Amino acid sequence: MWHLLGDIGGTNLRLAAMDAAGALGPRVDGAMGQEGALLEACTRLTEKMGCPPTSVTLALAGVVEEDRVRFTNLSQTISREAVAKACGTPEAAVTFLNDFEAAAWSLAEVTRDGIIFLQGGPQPGPRVIIGPGTGLGVGALVPGDPRPRALPGEGGHVRLTPHSAEAVGWFEALIALWPEVRMGETLAVEAEAILSGTGMPHWYRAIATSRGEAAPLSDAEAVFDAARVGKDANALRAVASFARYLGGFAGDLGLAFGARGGVFVTGGVAQANDWIFDDDFRDAFNAGGRHGDWRRAMPLGLCRDPDFGLAGARNWRRAHMD
Repeated sequence: MWHLLGDIGGTNLRLAAMDAAGALGPRVDGAMGQEGALLEACTRLTEKMGCPPTSVTLALAGVVEEDRVRFTNLSQTISREAVAKACGTPEAAVTFLNDFEAAAWSLAEVTRDGIIFLQGGPQPGPRVIIGPGTGLGVGALVPGDPRPRALPGEGGHVRLTPHSAEAVGWFEALIALWPEVRMGETLAVEAEAILSGTGMPHWYRAIATSRGEAAPLSDAEAVFDAARVGKDANALRAVASFARYLGGFAGDLGLAFGARGGVFVTGGVAQANDWIFDDDFRDAFNAGGRHGDWRRAMPLGLCRDPDFGLAGARNWRRAHMD
């Protein structure tokens, strides 16, 4: 008997087999660029194991709608029927989780292994996880009996607004470049428009455009790399403001959920650029007005485990074995 687990993002897919004791075994990793990549990977892992899985639990970066998922940052849809067919297992044995519902489940076990605490340390209580990657995911895990409960949502699409007079021009340029992310008739934009790998090139270009300067960098990796070595002044502005906005966003969500168990940042962009989590990031997290003391009391951690989604899918499956 074995169980198939998956963490399926907008860029990468990770599948792993779990045995009855909860240990992870053979796996298949790949990219999500091609239509059908997920189904092919499911078939490959099933063939590798030599028999169909007892259950399939997939964490997917999109909106779960009963028997299917629409990927937020991919023009793809996947159904439980198609996954069941690829794995040779009954459709009733296939469970779809929002990717940050699974990410929240990864917080069911929090230790100092794999987590760099920027303040505080492991504590009981509600926990929030935030993941800037291809998009911006948010989830929370709250204590419960007999098991905790994950609260997925679309927190990556709440609003960000200018924090300075200079930033007004940046937001105006961002809205002109990418009008779909504007919220209402204001200067507010979806948080994901800035705090994600997809958003960063737009944000960098908007800053340069508002200043009447060239924007030669074309992707998020190049922007972060240029900022790290001080090669491009607008990359420095984009990344410094990214860190401040992310810190404030994380602190706001921690306060909203009463996250006495901690706020944890993860995701591909965060893990690849841990150098941005400095005093400015922590100061933005703790800037809470009359509730600054509460924010400073919340543990704040950077999750370095690239398999946090698989860990969450495993924790969910183990908790629901019955």
